[in-house]
Amino acid sequence: MDLTTFLFLLVAAVAAFIQGASGFAFALIASALWAWLIEPQVLAPTVVLTSLIGQLSSLVRVGGKARFARAGPFLLGGVLGTPLGVLLLPRFDASSFRLAIGIVLIVYCALMLRRGGLPRFSGGGRIADAGIGTLSGIMGGATGISGPPIVLWCAVRGWDKETQRATFQTFFVGILLVILAFQVANGLVDARCLRLVAIAALPIALCSWLGSLAFGRLSQEGFQRLIMWLLLASGVALVAGGV
Repeated sequence: MDLTTFLFLLVAAVAAFIQGASGFAFALIASALWAWLIEPQVLAPTVVLTSLIGQLSSLVRVGGKARFARAGPFLLGGVLGTPLGVLLLPRFDASSFRLAIGIVLIVYCALMLRRGGLPRFSGGGRIADAGIGTLSGIMGGATGISGPPIVLWCAVRGWDKETQRATFQTFFVGILLVILAFQVANGLVDARCLRLVAIAALPIALCSWLGSLAFGRLSQEGFQRLIMWLLLASGVALVAGGV
């Protein structure tokens, strides 16, 4: 095994474990680190396929809490918002958009970590859920990072950690399938991408499952703090991309 392959698999394992423990963040970690190892045209579909493998592997942990009635509005909004984000990308300053969202995330998450708790919001119903799904889809299409809005929204809804995870992971699986369909239709999933996915599939599935075991040991408060730290990291990544 050469050094590049070893580093590729190491990043895959670490990202999958963190995704297994939290329910998200695989794409954030893998995209940032694999960018040094994989050419850009291969990176995007590879991240989508490997993230999908990790999500399916760890979703088993909270699958019993998955409810389409709850995740449906988010999915509908996300399916509408993702192509809208892609279409809007050439029409506005993506760097400024990433920078603004990143600063908001950093300030909010830092305040919540210092405060030691999250506010609770139960209003808005399915219309608000669909709006958050749309915002997540737009962010995903425009920046490649769709997680922060829906993960933060699920956290402030007052749901238990299993319900939160089951809801936003169901959303992520649906959105990843939509993005993958667009990539396949545009011929982006080539032989090199499939070879990389084949190499990483087993380590990702295993490490994501191990991460899901760690999730089971987290308290509700511990899970919320993990979410805040990962969202803070998302904000830093967005600011770095904007700068």
